[in-house]
Amino acid sequence: MSERNVTWFRLLPMLILAWVLAPCVPALAAEVLLLHSGTGPTPWNQRLTSGLIEGLGSAASVRQAFLKADGSDEDAYDAVYRRLSGALAGDAPEAVVAEGPVAFAFARKYADLFPGAPLIFCAMDRPASEILSRSGNCTGLSMTVPVRENIDLIFAMRPDTRLVVAIADRTPGSARLMDRVDQAMRPYLHRAQIMFPGFEAGDDQGLDLHALGDTLASVPSTGAVLFLRFSEDREGTPVPDETLAALIRDRAASPVFLAGDAVFGSGAVGGWMIPAKDMGADAARVVLKALDGEKVSEMLARPTRPVLRFDGTALARYGLKAPDKAELVNPPAGKVEERPILPVTGLAWALGLAATAALAAFLRGRYKA
Repeated sequence: MSERNVTWFRLLPMLILAWVLAPCVPALAAEVLLLHSGTGPTPWNQRLTSGLIEGLGSAASVRQAFLKADGSDEDAYDAVYRRLSGALAGDAPEAVVAEGPVAFAFARKYADLFPGAPLIFCAMDRPASEILSRSGNCTGLSMTVPVRENIDLIFAMRPDTRLVVAIADRTPGSARLMDRVDQAMRPYLHRAQIMFPGFEAGDDQGLDLHALGDTLASVPSTGAVLFLRFSEDREGTPVPDETLAALIRDRAASPVFLAGDAVFGSGAVGGWMIPAKDMGADAARVVLKALDGEKVSEMLARPTRPVLRFDGTALARYGLKAPDKAELVNPPAGKVEERPILPVTGLAWALGLAATAALAAFLRGRYKA
């Protein structure tokens, strides 16, 4: 065999392989931009990122961008726009995932940064229909907080519960969440009361961190906390997840049930929650369909399903047992240190509902002070 024939013989498999892989090149070159509403990485948004990356696999790469602005007015985000425009440098992504309402609003306003790219929102309430209709090729995964599931769970795990303290902030959507808590509590109002600290008649300015810590420390042994959301304090200042986790770890006197996993591992017992990583994986499935040519505005993206997850050590601390088929992490090692049953304010919950009234009076006094 001549040298020329040998060379062609060696090149032929490589040419065949290149021909086979040629259709895959555009997919492998796809880039997805993940816009975060926050100013930097957090354990929660990085779990979401991990779910997105793993879900996309080799179909696309993920670039993260954090909307770190020097203020909350339009000029501040104009500066973010200029910074991001320079970072993209004409290399527009094939799809954009917006994590949270700030990122979604930014992506809609500055859509010229991503010409033709489908927009997928996640980690937020579903926008109004008129907003979606004006958002072009857009869909998303609305974060449906498992409110009723957690209220039912509290009374199933602790039938003697006499008080549920729901924690929320003043961000848009919290009022709807509290309405849902009110509705979910109706079957239990003959045996327990519901409180929304910072949102009571005559004192509805919300909570600051000091009042939140005092509230957690003041819930009696026959009470339970349902942590809905707390991304900012009453002044509108963002509150990091690490700060909330430390408050729960240091001050909670009664079991804290969670509707999301942002502060899971802080000493809260857990509950029905929406995992950030699952949300990222669900967003990846929508992105893959978009990269395959489907129009996302015509998709019916389903919300991420909640999972039943508990911290074993926290359960043991409060003498609770996880329901069957629940996911259990952080099992207790040896003897679990018990926390004081009486709250630091000295309320004696043995007085039952009368002590609930005392707690309410205490909280009102703290917020007005």
